[in-house]
Amino acid sequence: MNLSFADTLYFKKENILEIILGLHRSYKFLQREIQNCCELYNLTFNELLVLIEISKKYNKKVDIANKVHLKKQNLNLILKDLKAKNIIISETKWVLEKNKKISKDKLSITDEGYEIMEKTINRINEKIIKIFQKTDPKNMAGFINIIESL
Repeated sequence: MNLSFADTLYFKKENILEIILGLHRSYKFLQREIQNCCELYNLTFNELLVLIEISKKYNKKVDIANKVHLKKQNLNLILKDLKAKNIIISETKWVLEKNKKISKDKLSITDEGYEIMEKTINRINEKIIKIFQKTDPKNMAGFINIIESL
């Protein structure tokens, strides 16, 4: 079945399977391109996602894990790897809450980490722009509207 862009705007029952398959193929292709860009700078895709969230000033591990859809134990492994690569640092601060001493980690990105993140994101941007330059502007506008509504 060959669908036009207009067919995808109306989620007809007979089109849903094609739309799902198309989304899956597109996602896999884009993810592969992004992973290749990350690997050039010795990062994984999940490490990049975590770095982006830390750069947005998310410091609570639970918030970062929820934003990037990771289990907390997986996030802890990623943070450990990023620290070992000297991409992030973690400063522990002890605070008194309800007569209990609680440790709070403040995550920050090192200068080297910012440089790696910037190079990776710039490379990803170049790749994505090159991929989507071939797309008709009308179809691209529809695609962006769909993404923004999710």
